[in-house]
Order: sequence, then C-alpha cells, then structure tokens
Amino acid sequence: MSKTTVVYAHPYEKSFNHGILETVKAAIAAKGDEVDVLDLYADGFNPVYQPQELAMFSRGEYLDPLIGRYHESLRGADRVIFIFPVWWNEAPAIVKGFFDKVMLPGFGYKVVDGAMKPVLDIAQTLVITTSEAPTELFAPYFRDYFIPMTLGTVGMRNARWLNCPGMTSGTADDRRAFLATVASLL
Repeated sequence: MSKTTVVYAHPYEKSFNHGILETVKAAIAAKGDEVDVLDLYADGFNPVYQPQELAMFSRGEYLDPLIGRYHESLRGADRVIFIFPVWWNEAPAIVKGFFDKVMLPGFGYKVVDGAMKPVLDIAQTLVITTSEAPTELFAPYFRDYFIPMTLGTVGMRNARWLNCPGMTSGTADDRRAFLATVASLL
C-alpha cells in the first residue's frame, strides 16, 4: 500500500477545489491506498512567522504543533498532491507559508558546500490548480519556478502540474471533464 499526502489550500468547502479534493480522496481510496489530507485552512495553519519562530529556523526547530504533524505525514509519503487556486498568478500566501515554515533545514533540505540539497524523497508530486485566467498566463511560474525551484529543492520529484482555467466562465461539462482527468492520473 502506498501513502499520499494531500496539501489542500482553499477556505471554502463548496468550492471546485473542494470537489477536486473529494475526487482525489475517492480515487486513492478506490485503489486501497492511504491518503492523509493536510487542510491548511481547516487546520488553522498560520503561514506568518513570528519572531520567536524565526529565531528557531536555522536549527530546524518549530513551535507550532501542526508542523510536527505535517512533518510526520510528509516523511511517510510516496506521493504528494497539492490542490489550490491560483491567486495573483501564483500559489496563495498560505501555500508559500507552508514551504516557509514546514520545509525547515534538516527536514526539507540541507546545505552542502553552500548549496541546498533535498532531504525528502517523494517519488511523485502532482500540483492541481484552478484559475480564472488562461493557464498560459502563469505557466512560467509553475513550470520554471514552483516545480523545479520549490518542489525540487526539497525532494518532491517527478512533478506534474494540471490547471483548470475559467472557473467562472467554464461550463459544468468542463469541470466534470477536469475531474475525470484528475481521477485518471491517480
């Protein structure tokens, strides 16, 4: 049995992002695999560093007990799936804060001869996003930055990005087809 950790970041439980989350959970469960959802908003994750937390950063330490839970989930994962909307052409602030506060030295990466080297060993990573704007407008952010520089730096390998554009202008058929594509990738 393999384990998937899902990092979910959307505050509204009736959003299409939530529908994606439910599709992902059902597809993984249908295969008999384990899934652990890190629901950043529902968990009350605070993406903002406080001075006392930042003082602990270089030692790879943390105050927030959620970070320990997130570490435990990610350590045992074969695959990580991110689900979030694209806001202002990139990941929401809470996702950036997830990397800032969870991917600590010694957990997500280590510095060797002045270069960052991954510590995690995640075999497969899937980033699923939704947007209003066409995918091509922010593809460079995901293709050239987020996947190689953020995910790759911490050892989230073989990353693939899938976006569903036109959230308010798309049709129900478009959304159903997107969910079918998501399910087929799992």
